[in-house]
Amino acid sequence: MVTRSDKPPPFALRILGIALLAGSGAVVGAAVTHLVLNQDMPWEDGVALTAAGALVAMAIAGGVIMAMRPSSVPKGCGLLQIVVLILAAAMFVLPIYGGSWLGADTVFALVLGLMVAQTAANVMLWNRADEMLRRIMAETAAMAFVACQGGLFVYAAAERLGLVGAVSTWGLIGIVMWVYLLASSLAAARRGIH
Repeated sequence: MVTRSDKPPPFALRILGIALLAGSGAVVGAAVTHLVLNQDMPWEDGVALTAAGALVAMAIAGGVIMAMRPSSVPKGCGLLQIVVLILAAAMFVLPIYGGSWLGADTVFALVLGLMVAQTAANVMLWNRADEMLRRIMAETAAMAFVACQGGLFVYAAAERLGLVGAVSTWGLIGIVMWVYLLASSLAAARRGIH
């Protein structure tokens, strides 16, 4: 639930919050970039890994915001949103690195289990959300669907005509997540949530 207070936090506290969020984003971005560049991984894994990094950064930002929120302001769905983000990040990381420790069948079973847990958490989030958060979620889904449908059609037509090569479904899901994250940011910004 997104709750606004009539009295904004002190300017110094807002600057500190922005600095912490920017710093955590920079650290996560640098770490992911280092991994992608130094491991000579396929572009599909790089896209998935950077999406996972963005999801973790958003979870950290959510945790910082919840911790800085005055006790008089209800916590809302913040913790549930953080759980959804962490589960999504794990679903992107496991197929990349899980095979180094576990068999493919085990990793796949873990991904399926995380998918079930994340779906349940998303349903709980929808049920507990206020009207504004539900609108943001619905707008995000609609924008992401339209953008992905249009992009996929154009790319599929170009592929059919032999103008471009095929893209793996692993690469496509990474792209879809980035489109979803961008759509989520746009939907939240339209509502004045930054």
